Amino acid sequence: MAATTQNLSPQIPPRSTRAKPLLIGNWPDPTVVLHDGHYYMTHSSFESQTGLLLWRSRDLLNWKPVARAAQSQKGSIWAPDLIKHNGRFYLYYPAAGENWVVTADSPEGPWSEPVPIGAPMIDPGHVVGDDGKRYIHLSGGHAVEMSDDGLKATSTPRKVYEGWPIPDDWAIECFCLESPKLLKRNGWFYLTSAEGGTTGPSTSHLVCSARSRGPLGPWENSPHNPIIRTWRRNEAWWSKGHGTILEGPDGRWYCILHGIMNGYRSLGRCTLIEPIEWTVDGWFRAAEEWPAGWDEPARAEMELSDDFRAPQLGIQWQIPGRPGTRTFEVGGGQLRLPGHGAHPGVSHPLCVQPLHRAYEIEVEVEIEPGDTAPDASGSGAGAPISPSAGLMLFASSSTYLGLSISPDGVLRRVQQGCRDYRWRQDSTLGGRRARLRIVNDKQDIRFYYQDDAGAWRVTQPGMEISAWGACHAALFACGGGSARFHNFSYRPLETPEELERDLRRWDSTD
Repeated sequence: MAATTQNLSPQIPPRSTRAKPLLIGNWPDPTVVLHDGHYYMTHSSFESQTGLLLWRSRDLLNWKPVARAAQSQKGSIWAPDLIKHNGRFYLYYPAAGENWVVTADSPEGPWSEPVPIGAPMIDPGHVVGDDGKRYIHLSGGHAVEMSDDGLKATSTPRKVYEGWPIPDDWAIECFCLESPKLLKRNGWFYLTSAEGGTTGPSTSHLVCSARSRGPLGPWENSPHNPIIRTWRRNEAWWSKGHGTILEGPDGRWYCILHGIMNGYRSLGRCTLIEPIEWTVDGWFRAAEEWPAGWDEPARAEMELSDDFRAPQLGIQWQIPGRPGTRTFEVGGGQLRLPGHGAHPGVSHPLCVQPLHRAYEIEVEVEIEPGDTAPDASGSGAGAPISPSAGLMLFASSSTYLGLSISPDGVLRRVQQGCRDYRWRQDSTLGGRRARLRIVNDKQDIRFYYQDDAGAWRVTQPGMEISAWGACHAALFACGGGSARFHNFSYRPLETPEELERDLRRWDSTD
């Protein structure tokens, strides 16, 4: 029998600085570009309409949303690459089995309609050679040549990089060579990649680097790989990876990446930052200390509450699903949602991405009775679906949890993908209007409604969602009829300083 050759882990000393969170919540696969003294960042937006929210910052600490680049959604948007070339901005991203590009004269838009570039695979990464020729690197270590305008692939993919060999005895999800991000510095092209799988074991993901004198290789792996990794399960951040290398406003260098907060998979993959340093022989590695000026926690300046007085939805709102599948009317202090779908999970709810571990959400909802709607889901054989509307935490069409009100004034629990108790408290409100509240206290969930006297009443049972994936706060209306929503509010129940103290406790654990 032939002997099996294993790549067992060498003595790689962990070299990782404490990561700082930039955006709490599901903000994965960050990509960043510098323009006119501002950093612009966007992320995977998946099936949410509209997608590719652009954030702006001068200092890498304080971020404000300024635009959405994908006004015309095509499939689920993953792992984009935001770049500037010859004064114009390009955003490459995979969706619906294709890679696409949108362009603009400014990161703040307006952005063009998406154009398919004619290349398969995922995770496009743009680079320009010394001769001005453009290329897109792709997952699996492949690359294609691009047209001069950057809108079309002019070759088929070819393998140009094998990746960094992960030791066989490391706990990972898969090899999964992804996230090629290209940087040119001092005559070298640096290829920063992700490996290990993004949501597997807590130690799965990592950032690795290789360099070459040309944009397509041959590539030499860094002696400092992995540049960044979660080394132990008891660290503050799990599955750190998908990094972009950039120079900060202080002249020092950083890696912006994503990771999962220890024990909080329901937050999704948060955006993080770690300092890096350059060695005398031209490699970069994780810095052992944070530079001065990084003591304050980062802040996301996005208002999640909405009084619906404006004639359009605020930039904080997302709608999962294909464009045009959800109609609504907004303005004058109300949001009107026609009933859609057989249950809240398929109603194409209006969602906001929470920015904290602990928060409470409230809304006033009034359901307008109408004809029952046919069940188009296939599960009810065309049986009519009674109208309902309300407030929920939403992770997917099959995982959600909330409160609904029906035209007969009954308040009910709605849920999928959760423990199903034999008993639940339904409440008769005596009207079609109610103010609802959900409290998410670090994944422990409580439910409330306001009675006629203005007092808040709890409705049992409380729930726990630590096994969920990334969840949103959401408004929904399903079945027939429609619903009117007033004064949606989102209130954090912790400060950035409290979060920072908790993360430091994790980092002090051996």
